[in-house]
Amino acid sequence: MEDAMSRHIRFICLVGMILLLLSSFAFAFRGVAINKKEDLRHRSGKLGPYRALVIGINDYTDPNISDLKTAVHDAVELANILEKRYGFIVTRLLDRQATKQMIMDKLREIAVNATPEESILIYYAGHGDVDKVLNDGWWVPADATGGNPVTYLDNHYVQRVMRSVKARHVLLISDSCYSGTLFGESRSLPMVIDDRYYMNLYNEKSRWGMTSGNKTPVSDSGSENHSIFAYQLIKTLKKNDKPFISAQEIYNSIAPIIANNSEQQPMCRPVRDTGDQGGGFVFVTSRAASLSTSDNPDFTSREDTDRLAREKEALARERQELARAKKELEQQKALDAERERLAAERKSIEAQRQQLAKVAPVSPSVGHGMKREGRYIAYENGTVLDTKTNLMWASKDNQENIHWPGAKYYCEHYTGGGYSDWRLPTKAELEELYAGGAHNHFINITGWVWSSDTRWLAAATCRFHDGKVQYILKNLDDFRYRALPVRSHGSN
Repeated sequence: MEDAMSRHIRFICLVGMILLLLSSFAFAFRGVAINKKEDLRHRSGKLGPYRALVIGINDYTDPNISDLKTAVHDAVELANILEKRYGFIVTRLLDRQATKQMIMDKLREIAVNATPEESILIYYAGHGDVDKVLNDGWWVPADATGGNPVTYLDNHYVQRVMRSVKARHVLLISDSCYSGTLFGESRSLPMVIDDRYYMNLYNEKSRWGMTSGNKTPVSDSGSENHSIFAYQLIKTLKKNDKPFISAQEIYNSIAPIIANNSEQQPMCRPVRDTGDQGGGFVFVTSRAASLSTSDNPDFTSREDTDRLAREKEALARERQELARAKKELEQQKALDAERERLAAERKSIEAQRQQLAKVAPVSPSVGHGMKREGRYIAYENGTVLDTKTNLMWASKDNQENIHWPGAKYYCEHYTGGGYSDWRLPTKAELEELYAGGAHNHFINITGWVWSSDTRWLAAATCRFHDGKVQYILKNLDDFRYRALPVRSHGSN
């Protein structure tokens, strides 16, 4: 009984060791740094498997469909570089292998078997056609009947595969006519392309397409037995010396060359209605083992990226709060300074008032120390009263040339006769003063006098030689323009 039990235990152990060896063998040829199944989790930073379905058709069974020259060579060359340099597991369908049913079966296998960690590339080189009424495109399989769209492979089927497949990334590359019917809106590359950029692309789901042309025919000829599109694509993948390169970077490199040397306009953008979520297809060379932070200290995982993004947002909010607080502090300082200035000004005004209160103004009534002629009464305190207008004038102007702002300031700060309410006269008041002839008797005026009347950049002046009035630029001070203060009699 014990011997039987021992044999049973040894058998279970043997089976376990065999399964372990088989599992290790299964992961040995995937082309990327994968040690065990658990390393393929989305946010672990480890690369999942890269797989490719490469289709190339030169030889068509229907003699009514012209054969191609470069499609198979393009497909074979691309498949080889994907395997050797970028670690892809490649399935090839070449020439008469690429029947409609076989292509559909392989695409369905991808949809059924792909895991969420995988990156899938689908490449097609062959004839294409388009329904110009419905704007739908087709691939033309090797067994198609010319002119019979029922025997073609509708692009909608490819889109359904891309939409249903569970892989993290799917990149469709189509080197055929009218392949531009697949696309939605384009996206631009960021200003800075670094490891974080590739990590963000890799972690987000993507469904992208790259085509050799738009909704027009494309050329089968090019260089070194390749189409012009395939030649540039393969050349770029061969010469790439970076550990990582995105499909969009490849497109940005080759598109201008193709457009400048042919009538084709390549395209690269998300495939419409397939579930793209902002990621991108990243080609990883054999010398880049993984996207893990442990292997590359400059690389951040998705968790780190999210954490850093949150910290960045928090710092941005803190920076905004600090800026707001700084602005409020500056405003408070400005208010405090203004309050201090106003307090000092009030103090100065109050001191002036107290000083003026000590000097009683000379009464303008007729009596000692005054002269009278006609409507004018001249006082010995340097003031002249016009009894007709009830205006009191200074007995003389400021006695020097002055511009209009200076004249205004002079009059408003004049304290003749002990009064503090002097001002710049109006044009009408000066004209009336001239008409009354006071300048010939009691008021010493040497020439032109400024008034308070303004017109844009000029102010009115009155010349007491002839009563002429004209407007002069207010900031000119190189003429004989004077200031003559006036106040309303009876005010304080």
